[in-house]
Amino acid sequence: MAITDEITKRVHDMYVRHPFPPPQRRHTYRKHAAFVRKFLEEHGVDPKGKLFGDIACGTGLMLLDYAQEFPETRFLGFDISETSVDRANKTLEEEGVTNARCEVKNILELDLIEEFDYIVSWGTIHHLSDPQKGVELLVRALKRGGVIRAGIYGYYGNWERRIQQEIVRLAGKGSSSQEELIEVVREWAKGDRNFKNYYTAPPVDINDDDWVVDEFLHVWEKHYTLKEVISWLESQNMKILMMTDYYDQPISLDIRDHSTSPEFIERVLKLPREDQYHIIDMIVRPYWISLFAQKQ
Repeated sequence: MAITDEITKRVHDMYVRHPFPPPQRRHTYRKHAAFVRKFLEEHGVDPKGKLFGDIACGTGLMLLDYAQEFPETRFLGFDISETSVDRANKTLEEEGVTNARCEVKNILELDLIEEFDYIVSWGTIHHLSDPQKGVELLVRALKRGGVIRAGIYGYYGNWERRIQQEIVRLAGKGSSSQEELIEVVREWAKGDRNFKNYYTAPPVDINDDDWVVDEFLHVWEKHYTLKEVISWLESQNMKILMMTDYYDQPISLDIRDHSTSPEFIERVLKLPREDQYHIIDMIVRPYWISLFAQKQ
C-alpha cells in the first residue's frame, strides 16, 4: 500500500511496530457491542443479513466482540497496519469466528459507496491528517438509513492527556530512540502518586510497550470539540441520534439537562445550535465524544 501523506505514513509505521489494542483488551468490548445491539433495535435497524464495518479496526478486538454479539450479521474490518490486520484475522480464526474478516485499507483512501448498514470508527478520526475528509468518506461508504458510531478524543476532557504528553516530550529531550522514551513514561508514571488515580481513562497497562506508545507517544493525535465533530457529520446529511461517553453512558445534548438556572437555559436556547453544543461541551468536558448518527 503506497502512502503519500507524510502524517498518514508516520501513523502507519507506528501501528506496524506497535499494533493496538493490545491482547489484554480481548473481550473487553462485549458490553459495547451489546449496547449497540440494543440501540439499533430501538431505532428500527434489523442486523440480520446486513454488512457492518469496523473502520479502522486495529487488532480487531472490538470487531471480535461485535461479530460474536451479532452472529446473524457480516462484518468487514479495515486498518492501515498490516501487522494489526494479520493479528485481527488470526484472533478471529482462533475464536472460530466466520462472519468477520479484516483487510488493509487507509480510511483517507476509502473508495466504497453505500456499502455498509452500520459503521463504527472507534478511536480513529483524531489520528487522521484530515479528519473532516475521513468523516466524509465514512459517510459515503454508509447506506442511506445506516448508522455511524464515532469515538473521538474530546478537546476539553483531554487537557490532562495533553499535559502528560508535554511532560514526556520535555523529560525525554535528547532521547535517541522510542525505546528510551517508553522508559521515560515508565519512570514518570512510577513516581507520580496521582498517575493511576486519574491520569488515564481507560487505565493503561504501563508495562505494555504498545499501550504506552498509543497513549503517550502517539505520532499524530488531535483533540476535537463537540461542535467540530457534529458539524462534520451534519454537513454530510447525518442526523445526530445520541451521544455517550467511552463507557456508553448517555450525555444529553439538551442544555436543560446541564443547568438548573431557568435564566441561563433560556439564554442558551436562543443561541444557534452549534453554540449550544459548544457550551454543553465546555460544561461536561467529555474525555471521549461518542456519537451515533444516521444517514438521511
